[in-house]
Amino acid sequence: MKRRWAVLLATIMAVGSLAGCGSSKGDVASNNVTPENNTGNTESGAKPITIDFWNSWTGSDGETLIAKVDEFNKTNPYGITVNMDISSSFAEKLSTSLPTGEAAPLVLLGAADRFGYQEYLLDMNDIWENTSLKEADFNENAMSAMKIDDDLYSIPFQNSMYYLYWNKDLFEAAGLDPETPPQNYEEWTEMASKITDESKNVYGSGLIMSFGNHEMCMMQMLSGRLVTKADDGKWSVNIKDNDGVKQYLEWMKGEFDSGDNPADNGIESMFNAGQIGLMVNGPWHAAGAKDAGINFGMTKIFGKEPVGDVAGFFITSSASEEEKVAAEKFIEWWYTGNEGTPIEETGAGVWSTELGFPTAYLPLADTDAYKNDEKLAALSLDDNSNESIWIVTDPEFPGWAETIGVVSTMTESVVFDTPIDEAMATAQETCEEIVKNYAGDDALVK
Repeated sequence: MKRRWAVLLATIMAVGSLAGCGSSKGDVASNNVTPENNTGNTESGAKPITIDFWNSWTGSDGETLIAKVDEFNKTNPYGITVNMDISSSFAEKLSTSLPTGEAAPLVLLGAADRFGYQEYLLDMNDIWENTSLKEADFNENAMSAMKIDDDLYSIPFQNSMYYLYWNKDLFEAAGLDPETPPQNYEEWTEMASKITDESKNVYGSGLIMSFGNHEMCMMQMLSGRLVTKADDGKWSVNIKDNDGVKQYLEWMKGEFDSGDNPADNGIESMFNAGQIGLMVNGPWHAAGAKDAGINFGMTKIFGKEPVGDVAGFFITSSASEEEKVAAEKFIEWWYTGNEGTPIEETGAGVWSTELGFPTAYLPLADTDAYKNDEKLAALSLDDNSNESIWIVTDPEFPGWAETIGVVSTMTESVVFDTPIDEAMATAQETCEEIVKNYAGDDALVK
């Protein structure tokens, strides 16, 4: 039991950093159509059913999710009503409701959560029989991140990649070309120093010191993944003697020490208030920045392929067989819509063409609407490669959530003056213990 709760607590940390959790507006819920008001044409013989759907998409992208769920409730032909709850306390709700069998049947989680929650999840191996979806229509690398051994636990919902944002008005005020963001760490430093204006509480640099995902997407360009699996099945922790980690931490520390980066984790709100020149975040932040009236640009970090992780639809063990099938039908609808729905107008299509998330669904990626979209062309993955869709560790490492926490602790400790070599050594030891905890005392490469 002690081990089970340790895993759940670690997973709470990871769930809290999921894409879609940024730019929080507090708890919101869909104005769902109740079963008796569902006006969809129920298929012959279909029995009306309501299923709960929980997630933490409290950012501005959550409004799009609400709209699509409501559309499903009003138009689906299956007699299914999805009762969605979006909550900033989603992870805590899961940790208390899963062991008692009272969780929502359908949830959104990060792919790594398949390990932390495995005993409370149902496999979805039958979704290919219960729906018209085909495994071959999903990117192979994204699908591999949804499995444990040969069992499928999730269908990809979004590739949660991280991008460079810049405030064009602050660039122009600093005498910089508002259409030319930095292409390397040195240019970031130079531009940030020109943008910073203490008298206006404006900072050129917006690094978030203790959000592991945000830090790792930049660090990984120099360091590679911090926990990797060798051909013999052993695991390596690559922190202590990693020149790339050290180089990144030295650069990051310099941004804070110069006064160009506030020692504050409220960077997202500051960006939307026009106080940050450069920031790294996911496409979910764009709608909130637009609503705030910020004149901003968004592109791949230093022109490199974006990295991030994958989030997916999961079905919990709280679901009855009927609820499981209903959840699978909703997932099918997300990708295919109703009969005759253009693919770009499906949930998956809108999530990409309106919000800018690169897709793992190949039929969508092959459409002209997707291929010709300027935002996606600037942001999208070239190939959904294994190197791009996962950060920090190899995708199959079950201790991903805890490793994200180690990165957060390491970067924050450096900001507050822990010597870099000491912080790296501590992170190495902590990650080695995580590997042993999950894979055994002899799991490390000698």
